[in-house]
Amino acid sequence: MYPISGLANNFLHRRYREWRIKASINGAEYGRDKIVGFEIEQSLVSGQEFEIGTAIVSKLIFRLKTNDEIPSNAKIVPYLALSADGITWRDADFAWVDADFPWAGGETSWIPLGEFYVDRRERVNNVWEYTCYDKLMFANVAYVSQLSYPTTMKAVWDEICNQLGYTYDSSVVINPAYTVPVAPTGYTCRQVMGFIAAANGASVRAGRDGTIQFKQFSAEEMPAFQMTMADYIHVRQTNPVKSYSRVVVVYDTEDNLAYEAGTGDENSTLYVDCPFGTQQIANDILSKINGLAYVPIQMDSRGYPQFDAGDVIQFARLESKTWLDADVSWQDANFPWDGIGQYKTIILHQVMTFRGGLSQKIEAPSKSEQQSEFVVEGTLEQQVNRIAKNAVRFGKTYYGVTHSRDRGIVIDRSDGLASAVFNADELRFTAGGEDALWFDVPNRRWKFSGTLEGVDGIFSGTIQGGSFIGGQIEIGSGNDVFKADLNGIWLGKSDFANAPFRVDMSGHMVATDGQFSGMITTSSIVGGTIDGSVITGALIRTKDSGTRIELSAVGNLLTAYFNNSNYNVINPAYGGGPSYLFYRGGGLIGSITADGFGLTITSQNQLGLSASGGIYIWGGWSNLFEQGGQSLQTHLNAKANASTAIVNAAFDTSTRNLKFYNVFGAQVASVNIP
Repeated sequence: MYPISGLANNFLHRRYREWRIKASINGAEYGRDKIVGFEIEQSLVSGQEFEIGTAIVSKLIFRLKTNDEIPSNAKIVPYLALSADGITWRDADFAWVDADFPWAGGETSWIPLGEFYVDRRERVNNVWEYTCYDKLMFANVAYVSQLSYPTTMKAVWDEICNQLGYTYDSSVVINPAYTVPVAPTGYTCRQVMGFIAAANGASVRAGRDGTIQFKQFSAEEMPAFQMTMADYIHVRQTNPVKSYSRVVVVYDTEDNLAYEAGTGDENSTLYVDCPFGTQQIANDILSKINGLAYVPIQMDSRGYPQFDAGDVIQFARLESKTWLDADVSWQDANFPWDGIGQYKTIILHQVMTFRGGLSQKIEAPSKSEQQSEFVVEGTLEQQVNRIAKNAVRFGKTYYGVTHSRDRGIVIDRSDGLASAVFNADELRFTAGGEDALWFDVPNRRWKFSGTLEGVDGIFSGTIQGGSFIGGQIEIGSGNDVFKADLNGIWLGKSDFANAPFRVDMSGHMVATDGQFSGMITTSSIVGGTIDGSVITGALIRTKDSGTRIELSAVGNLLTAYFNNSNYNVINPAYGGGPSYLFYRGGGLIGSITADGFGLTITSQNQLGLSASGGIYIWGGWSNLFEQGGQSLQTHLNAKANASTAIVNAAFDTSTRNLKFYNVFGAQVASVNIP
């Protein structure tokens, strides 16, 4: 169960709860104005019964109203908190140290609900619905081990986690004495992780921070949460109390070979699939789960975001009886006086749904005792069992075929003239006791001790190989021929000099008429000069990296790189386009865009103009405008008319008049001198 603050726990039990929601998507935060809702499904069982050794992927369906492009496999982390707005002193019935919210209100600390990765998406009207899975989904890959066997389970676990980039916490406790005898080929990483967890009495799950965890099961585990009748809507008990006193560890499902520990009937037996099982493992699992019991239920409850699949909880249920109904003896009256019974169960499957409010469905399934004791075979099951009885078994010969652990499949002729061996390390055919055809595993080569021969000297169909040495290859005849020999390759005519198309031994590709018409489409062309009409491709660049020029079909961009952080881009669509963009340090610092007004120069910081010969504005200051306003000349004229500061004077001797001028050359005063 995820740890939460005392304040959050206090608010969770209130009748009125106001939720706050947010989500981190690839590092970007989205709030309740964008999030429509979500649904999280978690499980520790794959069927209708308690299990150990599962590694089930949790699922998130996340609904978001956005126009942002969410990339593939984007990481989504949803969060919930409870609003503390409007709380009064009367409501504040919690310790001072737990009051982790501001005086003005706010919310409780945010509770993460897990890390999930986008698998697929669908748009419904204007809402995107993302289907996501937790980190265990990445373990659905074949396990290819580089270890030497036998080895410890801990070494196998660490190798898997290193291959997948997983980290795990202290809940993962693996007995150092447990070993894996042979490489577990044919299994996925997730299956092998489940086998190791099963051997240690646990199941695997992904934590809310993405770390891998074990959920250990024990008969002694106490409930982590007490649910009152006010905490759920209704609860239905689906079967009597389920308990376990016997363990069967099946290490060979084909022959149903197993180790057993404990005593009990079928209804109290826990079956565990583990190819690495031993008697000691069966004994150790029994020591942990012997006496483990839970009440199978289906519950619809209020939302408790701290719950995890595998948590043990206790719930109360009203079971009052009238005196008329109490027709039992005093010593058998084991029901409480207040009529409220307390029961323990395990969250084996839960679905958490948020649509403004948080609701929860909790299940602890189990098979009924009748299902455990009386197995009724259907038609399909009868056929499967019939096939199992007639299937090939280890060490048993069927018409020359022997199936064994050490050699795999071996086929022998009764007279001993031929045999064949098939396994992962050896594919071999022998004749008269000598190798005739075999596969050299280290060198990855098929080898023959004789001659490969076509009955009529002709091999039809398709021949694929790494190299062909010697002779010549010729397909077709006359003027419709493909030919390759030590002189080169040519098409159309067997005469090399006159062939419409040829490649000579110097590496020159030649068209007889000297030109290639039409379209050449390829991923890579290496050479000196290309003369032609059309070259189509996703990317054309002068170098792989460093200072270069790139022409990309994605966005139709022409980019000149100084390096990967500093470059210029011609973008025909930016800002209504076309535009010339400048990037420094990986960020956009400015642009020049051709729009309906002409050219627009935009700078994210400062804009400087420098010219050793001067900067000219054609047409004068009347052609320099502020945005949506007047020209600089208009402002200068206004300043000239408004200024009264005298900076110059002139005396007219003919009129005896002294005139005064301001800084802009405008006359501001005059005096007649007698």
